[in-house]
Amino acid sequence: MTKQRSLHLAIEKLEAGTKAARLRALMPEIEQRLAAGARISDLVRTLNDNGLPISTATLKSYLYRFRKAAREDSSQETLALAKDNDRNTLFSSPSLATDDDIAESPAANGATTTPGLLRHINTARCLRLLRRGSRFSRAELARELNLTRATIGHAIRELIDSGLVIETVERPEGGRLGRPGSGLRLNPEGAYSIGIDISSISLTCVLVDLEMRVVHRIYAPLGRHLHDVARAVERIAQFPGRLLAASGINPERIYGVCVSVPGLVDQSGRVVIAPFLQWRDVPLQQLLSAHPELPWSVTVCNDAVAFATAERAVASERDAQSMLLILLAEGLGGAIVQRGQIFEGAHGYAGEFGHMVMGASPKTIATQTFELLAGYERFRPFLPEDRSLEDGLTWLANAKDDLQTPGLEKAFDEWAEVLATGMLNLVYLLDPEKIVLGGPLCALFPRIESKVKKLISDNLLHGFHTPPLLVTRFGADGAAIGAASVVRDQIFALPQIDRA
Repeated sequence: MTKQRSLHLAIEKLEAGTKAARLRALMPEIEQRLAAGARISDLVRTLNDNGLPISTATLKSYLYRFRKAAREDSSQETLALAKDNDRNTLFSSPSLATDDDIAESPAANGATTTPGLLRHINTARCLRLLRRGSRFSRAELARELNLTRATIGHAIRELIDSGLVIETVERPEGGRLGRPGSGLRLNPEGAYSIGIDISSISLTCVLVDLEMRVVHRIYAPLGRHLHDVARAVERIAQFPGRLLAASGINPERIYGVCVSVPGLVDQSGRVVIAPFLQWRDVPLQQLLSAHPELPWSVTVCNDAVAFATAERAVASERDAQSMLLILLAEGLGGAIVQRGQIFEGAHGYAGEFGHMVMGASPKTIATQTFELLAGYERFRPFLPEDRSLEDGLTWLANAKDDLQTPGLEKAFDEWAEVLATGMLNLVYLLDPEKIVLGGPLCALFPRIESKVKKLISDNLLHGFHTPPLLVTRFGADGAAIGAASVVRDQIFALPQIDRA
């Protein structure tokens, strides 16, 4: 459960030797990253980029031999573990086999069940029960997970040694006499994640602890500097170091960095297109992973997906089953949560509501998409020039339609109609349990909330229900905090195992 190093750093530290010898030396590192949810295609790419040319088939062959040797070396431990897990309940336990929250990981497909992998699964399952702030005793964990106390004891020892879990002493209620009970809970300081949100005019960087609390925040207006990709990478790479210097957090406690981008991002971390940044086909994850100031694992994702990850992390299990997330910024991003999971679509692009055409002809796409009509360009003429966007929107939320801001009420009325129209379409398509709004512009939503709700209610087809419209608790930093929560999710991820 310790933090994963960047694979390219592990390669750099290898001693000289044949390619085969160097690959064998890397197998424990690679196995560890696969168990944490890395994709085998990403590992192959990293190996090739760092002077170890190898195909996917060859790497799988190395993994097979490595795992076979591990099984042979640990045959006695396997027998003891099978008995300890009550006739291999780990393989048949419904809580593992049907857990919708298990991270999808092509790298883990085909993974054999070595004793080390079994221990990792048991440890991760314990950690997952504690992740929403709950406290459990060892006996309660054993009952919840259908494992023996001995197995729970091994898992908890590893979690405590890694610093991710701490033991607390709880006195009986009512002042009763007796031995205090011990409980287990997440250690907020056990691991930290860094989230960086990019907009066309600023960078927001947050350091988040294991309980989703923001430890430190940096906001930097950048004008139009981010259009230059090389310059943007340099600026982004500086922020984690600034966060750590300001907070005093040990870099060894940082689990990873995630960068959220307002645009299409594929599963390799490539920014396919980000119109507001004027980026196209930018291999951002690769560029950042190679930067010397970023020795941690780096992830890149869409900003609305990041926002959805944060909301899902703090919502109750029931509330996180069906949500529609709308990020109101310079454009409009979205994400869909179904059955507790973020729906990605065939190529990872699902939820791009901002590009929904609001006119009757495809020719109107240049002027009448949801994001062009609902983004903050509508309010730019009303924003004071001497304030940041964040401060300006806060001021505008309380401003009146007067000589200083003529036409403001009309702008709000038109914005309400656009949002209601878009939401009506989305309710018909997705029938969400609730809609959560985030991003800088959500500060203005209270001005039009009642009108939007009435427009939706008055025009919704009979039989449909108006979903609750909520403003995120994360404010304008939802995407940055969400990016950090993407990293946090990796700590709790379960690997898939091959049952064939």
